Amino acid sequence: MSGPAHVHSIAAIESFRGAIARFELRVQDALENLSGEMRRVVDWLEHDRPRHWKQQSRLASDAVHQAKINLERCLTFTVGDERPSCREEKADLKKAQLRVEYCREKSERVKHWNRQLQHELFEYEGRVGQLRRMLETELPAARAKLQQIVRRLDAYQIERPPAMVEPHAMPVDKEQEGEE
Repeated sequence: MSGPAHVHSIAAIESFRGAIARFELRVQDALENLSGEMRRVVDWLEHDRPRHWKQQSRLASDAVHQAKINLERCLTFTVGDERPSCREEKADLKKAQLRVEYCREKSERVKHWNRQLQHELFEYEGRVGQLRRMLETELPAARAKLQQIVRRLDAYQIERPPAMVEPHAMPVDKEQEGEE
């Protein structure tokens, strides 16, 4: 050994060991919460949003179809020799076509963000994997080492070494006095 340990409090070591255990539980809970949030985001982006924009695209396409029918109907009804302007029908058709384009763009954005999310999840899992390994191996090993230290200190207290006698307080042997 390199020298005395100078341990002043076994209770402090036990307290530190307990703090490590509490830290381990808090980090595990935080990781579980993060995993749950990630699953919700993935589900939302992979399932909910594509389904939503597909439905919106279908509704927008139906609106375009209906607007075209309404415009054709308006154009077929002539009043006298004049052809109607059908401004309202044309505006409705333009609005419906813009909505189709908007839904298509949103659908593409969802695909983009889904790819981006998959990449970021891969990065996240790599980084969190290191933390998980530490939680599974290093922290339990540290707690076990601290427990071992506490046991050794308890054993040391039970097996107290013999009381040391001060060199100047030692009885002097009469034979040794005469030799000097």
